[in-house]
Amino acid sequence: MKRIMERMLAWIMVLLVGIGMLCMPYAMAEATEAAQAATVAFDVSPIVTGVIVLIGAALGAVLLWLTYKFIVPLLKIPIVGTLAKWAVELAENELGNGNGKIKYDRATAYVVNMLGKINITVDEAQIKAAIISAWTALNLSQIAAKIKPVIAG
Repeated sequence: MKRIMERMLAWIMVLLVGIGMLCMPYAMAEATEAAQAATVAFDVSPIVTGVIVLIGAALGAVLLWLTYKFIVPLLKIPIVGTLAKWAVELAENELGNGNGKIKYDRATAYVVNMLGKINITVDEAQIKAAIISAWTALNLSQIAAKIKPVIAG
């Protein structure tokens, strides 16, 4: 995820510098016209264009940092929940009824493995909570479909 953010930042910087470079010929043309009209005139439009490009690049970098700091952590929650749901369904299909501890270990290993592949770090308590939540949802759906009997505790 960090590499993606770095690449996005690099492309934003390239885009902003490119826009600035596209504006330079117009500023230079005005500068040469002004220099021909009055030899003492000084045109600051290239400087202003450069400052605008730098401000745009800085704002882009700040927005990218804010996105990485505050929005990406919010996206981890649905990713972990979806992976936990998949892991629980996979373990249930592979091992069937019973074998709770083995299914839990297999589901946990699956979630940790998939999170490692996409470079997301989540603490163990969140993974455990997501798996238990997915398991409860699966049990309730099986009870509602009358696949699993209701166990009175």
